[in-house]
Amino acid sequence: MQDSPSKKLRILTIGAHPADVFDQCAGTLIHHARRGDYIACISMTHGARVHDKIVADTMQNSDAVPDGPELLQIISQRSDVKIEEIRAAGRIIGFEDIYFLGEGDDIFMVTREAIRVLTRLIRQIKPDVILTHFPREGDAITNPHAVCGQIVMHAVQFANAVDPGDRNPPHRIAQMFFFGEGAAHLPRDVFDARRNHYNEVFIDITDVIDRKLAAMDCLVSQGYAGKYARKRLETSDGAFGGGYSYGEAFIKMRAENHYFLPVPEMMIETAKLSDHDLMNRYSWRLPIDFEANR
Repeated sequence: MQDSPSKKLRILTIGAHPADVFDQCAGTLIHHARRGDYIACISMTHGARVHDKIVADTMQNSDAVPDGPELLQIISQRSDVKIEEIRAAGRIIGFEDIYFLGEGDDIFMVTREAIRVLTRLIRQIKPDVILTHFPREGDAITNPHAVCGQIVMHAVQFANAVDPGDRNPPHRIAQMFFFGEGAAHLPRDVFDARRNHYNEVFIDITDVIDRKLAAMDCLVSQGYAGKYARKRLETSDGAFGGGYSYGEAFIKMRAENHYFLPVPEMMIETAKLSDHDLMNRYSWRLPIDFEANR
């Protein structure tokens, strides 16, 4: 009896904003794409209102913002810029499909319509695994990542039922992984103080960290390209240790069922190393001269 997938997986990652899936799980998805698994991406919002250099920075430092129609046109134009950046980054990762649902990022909320639209996409794509935000991140009320995670939770449940108007049959996923908060995330407010969750799955992405960096360098309007991308990869992905230099963390939604005790080969290999061997393995760093490696 096998204890690992006997077929190629279909993996869907869902982010609140266009760039979220790249900084949270790009390395993991590169591994799966190289193995031949299907990987797809959904961005719930356009992200142009709060995560765009022109709209966020320029308007912040202006005496007055443009009137309604003009501002909406600017946001639409910047949204198009983001879409092209995401497509470029997606080609580096290996996404077979990328979907933009166009939800507004002004007041992003859990709504029946957002759930229904996402549900129908899930039935259409038929993923085995979904990667998304932890639904209790931050205050779990106004935090857009948490809102996205909650919409996904509703959609996953609804996808396993029929919906008048949707000809796709019900679909049940096998597992959902939430983006881990990372070693760089330190408790800093009253909502963090109540946490009782923790990162429990770590994926070694050292061998593809350069590809993740290249993808993040595409996200210029997000402010990710250049120094920020390198800083983030060092302080978050580079902070886990455990016998590798860079990793991505996840939280499992469901307990797992196994035929044998789940002891990964990586843990067996790592257990044989000395302390200094481990230090050497996780001490490799990305080049410091970011301009030479853009």
